[in-house]
Amino acid sequence: MDPEQEHTWPGLERLGAAERDLEGEAMFRRLSASMFGTSHAPVLIGRFRVLETLGQGGMGVVYAAEDSQLDRLVAIKVIRDDRLRDGPKDRARLLREARMQAKLSHPNVVQIHEVNENDGGLFIVMELVPGATLRQWLDREPRSLAAILERFVEAARGLSAAHRVGIVHRDFKLANALVGEDDRVRIADFGLALGELAEAETHPDRPSAGAGASAATSRYAGTPAYMSPEQVRGLACDARSDQYSFAVALSEAVFRRPPPPALERLAEHAGTPALPADRAVPQWLRRALERALALDPADRHPSMDALVDVLLAAPRRRRRQLVALGLVAALGTATAVGAAMRGDSPQSSCAPPDERIAGLWDDARRNRLADAFAATDLPYAADSWRRARAGLDEYAERWATAGHDNCVATRLRGEQSERMFDLTAACLARHRTAWTTLLDSFAQADVALVADAEDLIAALPDPQQCRAAAARQAELGGPSRAPDDKVRAILDRAKIFTGTHQGREAVALLGGALPGIREVGDVGGEAEALLLLAQGQGRLLGDGPGAVRSLHLAYDRAVAAGRGDLTWEVWNELARVSATLFDRPAEARTWLAHAQAARPSDSPVADAALLSVESEILRAEHRPADAVALRRSALGILQSYWPAGHPELTLARQTLAAGLGEAERLDEARAQHLQLLDELRARLGADHPAAARVEVNLGLDVFELGRHAEARTYLEHARAVLTRTYGGAHPEVAAIDVTLGQLDLEDDDLARATARVEGALAGYDATVPRAHTDRVTTLAFLSELYRLGGQLPRQLAISQELLDIHDADPGRGDVDVAGVLANIGDHLCQLGRCPEALPYFNRLMALQLDEPPEEPALRALPLRGMGLVYAARGQPELAIAFLEQALEILERAPNERLGMADMTVATMRELADALAAVRRDPARVRELRKRAAAVEAAAAAAGE
Repeated sequence: MDPEQEHTWPGLERLGAAERDLEGEAMFRRLSASMFGTSHAPVLIGRFRVLETLGQGGMGVVYAAEDSQLDRLVAIKVIRDDRLRDGPKDRARLLREARMQAKLSHPNVVQIHEVNENDGGLFIVMELVPGATLRQWLDREPRSLAAILERFVEAARGLSAAHRVGIVHRDFKLANALVGEDDRVRIADFGLALGELAEAETHPDRPSAGAGASAATSRYAGTPAYMSPEQVRGLACDARSDQYSFAVALSEAVFRRPPPPALERLAEHAGTPALPADRAVPQWLRRALERALALDPADRHPSMDALVDVLLAAPRRRRRQLVALGLVAALGTATAVGAAMRGDSPQSSCAPPDERIAGLWDDARRNRLADAFAATDLPYAADSWRRARAGLDEYAERWATAGHDNCVATRLRGEQSERMFDLTAACLARHRTAWTTLLDSFAQADVALVADAEDLIAALPDPQQCRAAAARQAELGGPSRAPDDKVRAILDRAKIFTGTHQGREAVALLGGALPGIREVGDVGGEAEALLLLAQGQGRLLGDGPGAVRSLHLAYDRAVAAGRGDLTWEVWNELARVSATLFDRPAEARTWLAHAQAARPSDSPVADAALLSVESEILRAEHRPADAVALRRSALGILQSYWPAGHPELTLARQTLAAGLGEAERLDEARAQHLQLLDELRARLGADHPAAARVEVNLGLDVFELGRHAEARTYLEHARAVLTRTYGGAHPEVAAIDVTLGQLDLEDDDLARATARVEGALAGYDATVPRAHTDRVTTLAFLSELYRLGGQLPRQLAISQELLDIHDADPGRGDVDVAGVLANIGDHLCQLGRCPEALPYFNRLMALQLDEPPEEPALRALPLRGMGLVYAARGQPELAIAFLEQALEILERAPNERLGMADMTVATMRELADALAAVRRDPARVRELRKRAAAVEAAAAAAGE
């Protein structure tokens, strides 16, 4: 057999008989290639490259593998032939159930990507979930009851999602629930735990109970300790069987031991299971578990959703009275909306529009806001107030008119039902909360709000859309519970923070308010809060893992609340985060497909948002021209929907221009930015932040065109405008300083560039999390500046910080971990601390083994480093072995990378010194030193 084909797919059907270890074979080939230069093909299952074994059991072996086509890591279950005892029947059944599960997409279910068979073999490709099983999660440390219930509710959501599409797990247990590194639970092995999945269906003559049941149990699907009574009897299983197994697992987690097995209870004719006594377990939970563990399926909870409702509702009812004070505290200045949140009475709802806004929008309030705007001392404050007042006047009129029309249509003309009247009135009340929250915020004389006043007013929900929204809600049988007013005020306040780029404030407000929102029981409001939290974490703070956790929770709560209007947004935001923060376009496309399937059918804004995110995916796929086409389409949709000058249009035009720049159509990008800048200056003035943001992009365009002086002019003016509005410690100001630092470096002013970028880092430190992508990029640039300036201790400190950031989140792609490891080791040696560099060079060598560098010469870096370490430790024999390998690599490719000639010279001399230290081969020592001098002289002559 051809050795390169030995472990590819055609041989896998013999895996069970031959007991081949694919992980061991893969490791052997990698080490062989690294140490001896031999060439071996990777170990393959289809198109998937085997990396390691994740686990094995009676059904087969699960491997971690790399999908060469989609560039992602996956888990592959290779089914053992001897587990398919009925041959074609078992194979067909297994394929059918696996493909059914592949259609199931839910945050709490392991996603099956594909199911394949070839030459008699069968394998299943699944989502790879780094983390632990639920059992391991429980065993690692003591867990509070609240934490346990939170994990199990997620598991129950996954089971419920499967039940809704007709899938029964049949083997739920602690080992089949995975807790990912994002703390999200995913259910694995739906219907796939054993080959005899439907034996009861294919063998109807099997006895239903009796003495023979005990002996035969192990032959049928399930794990005895978790089996439901009907499974033990060999009867058909349904969703209530999974509920029983779930309750066994939850009882085991709560009481630290499982209840008596069903087989034992059946033999003893036991009724209610004897659960252990434990004062820490509340009675409501004990009763819920006892019902779920009933021997008769008809006596259990009607469904998993019903059990989830019990697990969520019982503690909430006990504490709801204690929450109001917490919510009020979270509101801050938003508590001033109290009077504005009172509902309308039937007698006053048909009052004329001007009477409806009395006390909400009048001259007294206008005067207070005018004084607040003026108090900011911004040069454009007066103009900003003039435009803001016009916008607020118009909004007040539209809101009042919508309320009047709603009443007339119901009470006077009889055109709509009381139900429609109530739904529309509730919508208008929510809009009033958003409006009055914004008015109270304007009164605080906040410069950020004054700068973005027009955008915030334009972002207010349109009251004229309330009747249409009410009609859709009535058709869908909308939520019976009205949103909580205090919750709405918190959400509106958070939207103001996100609208003014105040990410930390938004995240702090929502994070502090969420416990109270949960206890109040406004599930829809909780879903909105989590979505807003994720947008603040991801878009404003660059916190990808935090955003993903919040989005999965948001999806769960949106589904529980029946908020289909939110689910597409959650999927779309997950796609955005995957593409922009994690650089995972394949994963992003999966989320986007869900968003597209769930999007509202009559929303141009939603269509444009989906196109915008798809353009980000295309950027991650290195297809900038295609991204430009989608951004142009999104802009066209918005132009047909929003009036000219709307902030959403401005943002879409900026995004399109930026895309043109990324596609290297710099002249077009510059023309787009110039046109937009002229419009904004004419409407808002040259010193308005909106115009300054366009100036920043224009400066980047001309910088790329090589027109450095023009770029500096734009950037310096934009910096002055933004600093005057937001102060020096602001992310936008920091980003400008980084670009100006690049211009300084182009002008050979290293000291000025270094000081500028140090200031940018200080600005980021004050405003964004430590691991924010822009801050990480700034650290890398500052590290290079310190290298150029010979400031090795400072560069070493930054390299250490970059490595810490990467290690805290290894999935991120904005840290060149190989370069950082090489820098740390090199700096330590240059500072006379070479022995400390050993773990860094060791790690770099292991990394190169897994991911060979594109430039082969870079393989010499860790080898030379190991040689220096051993030389410094007084072990020249070991040093010689590594330095010989490094020199051989460098001499084969001496000019592949800038600086390699210098490294070659240094390695020659270091090898000569090591040989001399052991008094070996003096002729070789002389030859190495002579060659080093010759290479150095040639390099010097070339430099002249």
